[in-house]
Amino acid sequence: MNKPKIIRPLLFVLLAVVVIGVLALLLANGHSAGLYDGSLMMFDEDLSDSALGWAIAIPILLLTAVLVVMMLAGTGVVVAGVLAVVLLATFLIMVLATAIAILPLLVFIAVPILAMVGLVKLLSRQSTPTQAVAQ
Repeated sequence: MNKPKIIRPLLFVLLAVVVIGVLALLLANGHSAGLYDGSLMMFDEDLSDSALGWAIAIPILLLTAVLVVMMLAGTGVVVAGVLAVVLLATFLIMVLATAIAILPLLVFIAVPILAMVGLVKLLSRQSTPTQAVAQ
């Protein structure tokens, strides 16, 4: 009835065991022939040329690799967040620094312009005779 739900995980486990076995045999044969200079030490014995030693070590190495990848991915997310905050703060500081640098120039230009506008309004207000009569 529910055979695909049972068969698929069993096939996956069987395939994983076969892959680990084949990889362990290949690594053991490679180490026994002297093709690799690394060694697999367990309880002060060199198990580099033993398929059983590699069959034990391969899942541990895979688990370690998965954990390292997860930690590096988490570190990458944290670093990306920190860089985004730093870039935002840098942009904000640049905008504020530019505004502070330009502010004296704007005041230097704005004061005479505002004085001329005020003088023109003051002179135009006194020149209309209707306003003088109404008051």
